[in-house]
Amino acid sequence: MTSSTSASPPLSVGLVLSSGAALGAAHAGVLRAVEEAGIEVTAVAGASAGALIGGAWAAGVDSERLTRRLLRAQWADFGTAAISPRLGLLDTSPLARNIEDLVGDLLIENLPIRFGAVVTELGSTTPRLVTSGSFTAALCASSAVPGLFPPVRLEEGGALCVDGAVVSPLPVWAAHRLGADRVIAVGFGRGTTRWRRWFESRPTHPAQGRLPDLSITIDTTGHSPWSPSGVPALVERGYDATRAALRTWPQDSTPTARPGHPLPPPTPPPPR
Repeated sequence: MTSSTSASPPLSVGLVLSSGAALGAAHAGVLRAVEEAGIEVTAVAGASAGALIGGAWAAGVDSERLTRRLLRAQWADFGTAAISPRLGLLDTSPLARNIEDLVGDLLIENLPIRFGAVVTELGSTTPRLVTSGSFTAALCASSAVPGLFPPVRLEEGGALCVDGAVVSPLPVWAAHRLGADRVIAVGFGRGTTRWRRWFESRPTHPAQGRLPDLSITIDTTGHSPWSPSGVPALVERGYDATRAALRTWPQDSTPTARPGHPLPPPTPPPPR
């Protein structure tokens, strides 16, 4: 009687990118390190700046192109003074236009890498993972800082949604919900406010019991979340921190093509 064994499929890896406004530029460096390490990322989740940069990467924009775009970004790319600032001081039309200039008018469910943007539903202050529908609308909602940008209604008759960072700035739970077995979470180590801790302590909050397998903290000392002047240094800090942290990451996943970079052909086996 013969027995056969088959290799177990590699565990799926989810990448979570935190909010942080201009500090989010560091995520481009994070993605560069992930690409270089050849890690197969099957799901990406993020809130606010993490949703913007992680979403673009999941849509096929590689880290090099993301970095070039960030280096020339200005605040006017995200919003201009609203004509009627009843719900927000800035109009997000420039942000929507820039998203579509970068990746086109996409549906989230059609992205090459599974992706979810975390938003906060107004009224219930409930975090919600958006995994289908307009990619542009989801990113605008996830980045809609209350008072600064107007809330976004993602579907007719649905709740108004604002910045996911209001209640879930580093949504590890979202990667698990997207099906990831292992999760790499990247944040900036800034203190969690008392009210955020209260939100996340509620039994109904999806963050309950969800911890990353690898937590990467990027040192942003000397940088402001509201100043784009530090983008080059932030990108490098993100790259250095992630490259160092990934030395401890178990390398038992099958490499995959990264956005914009197909895998080289496999090396043929040696002759017997």
